[in-house]
Amino acid sequence: MKKHLLGKLLLFTALALQATACVIIVHDSKDQKVAVLLPDTTIIDRWAADKQNLKTVMGKYGFNTTFYIAPETAEGAVQQVDQLREAIKDGAKYIVLTAIDYTKINESGLLEQNPDVKLVCHDRFVPDNPHITYISSTDTKEIGRMQAMFLLNHYHSSGAKSMTIEFLEGPETDINAKDYFEGAMELLKKYIDNGNLVVKSGKKDYSQVKADSWDIADGKKSMQNRLDSYKAGERPDMVLAANDNLAQGAIEALTAAGITDMPIITGQDNTTMAQNNIKDGKQAMTIDKNLNDMAYNTALIINSLISHSPVQTSQHISVGEENIPVLYSKITLMTIDSY
Repeated sequence: MKKHLLGKLLLFTALALQATACVIIVHDSKDQKVAVLLPDTTIIDRWAADKQNLKTVMGKYGFNTTFYIAPETAEGAVQQVDQLREAIKDGAKYIVLTAIDYTKINESGLLEQNPDVKLVCHDRFVPDNPHITYISSTDTKEIGRMQAMFLLNHYHSSGAKSMTIEFLEGPETDINAKDYFEGAMELLKKYIDNGNLVVKSGKKDYSQVKADSWDIADGKKSMQNRLDSYKAGERPDMVLAANDNLAQGAIEALTAAGITDMPIITGQDNTTMAQNNIKDGKQAMTIDKNLNDMAYNTALIINSLISHSPVQTSQHISVGEENIPVLYSKITLMTIDSY
């Protein structure tokens, strides 16, 4: 009888200790302040989805999360630095950042001055900064390669000896923009060099094809610039547009020039606008970046940092002597057959 009572007492004590430990873990995670800094939707609509997805999954983890939103403009980039400073001052030790202009983040020195802050890049990498803790994104160069392969498949299936192509890339404030271009050129360069693909505008380097922003208006301006190298009523056979906004800008410029038969135009983000363009035969493809997956990965990383538990990462990016772990979300090529 005594042994039976003793066994029950020991079991009750063990369960009580486990329950106490669980309470402490949950309490600690809720006490940790998390800040999320995102662009607003003045240029790219998807940031509303990112905010909602992150808000949902952060809530499921029980994090004490504050969101900071700034316009994706030069003024907004400065504002975002102020928001980062405010978040750190408010005691946030875990910060999720989609940089409006990564150079402003680096120039601020805030991460160097606050080495105890753990910063996770969401979608956009902040290069040349060894104080980044994690990256939650997509394989940006692979996105460029997927866009390029789509165009090459079209070229090969056309039977044409040569085709014309033009490039519309994003701004240098977003390091991903250059990655998209470099990924695409890994496949396209030899075709350009041997004359199979002809760039009539002569604009082949990133410095020549980058837009001022991801805004549709800047995409339209860039496409109008490329059309200056073509005769009236003439257009390139293919346009590698880095995202759906630039693709829309290209469509508007081509339409304004009186062209109804659109080139093969690429895109990225799988926006509603792009889906409609694809259904209407104005855009050939886009790439879905699975924003739910990315938000989940970002929250998973934050939870791993708070709980000191490991996360299986996709690869590492070397910055100086630091190896920054990266967790990639799924990317899917979308065409008319996808809808």
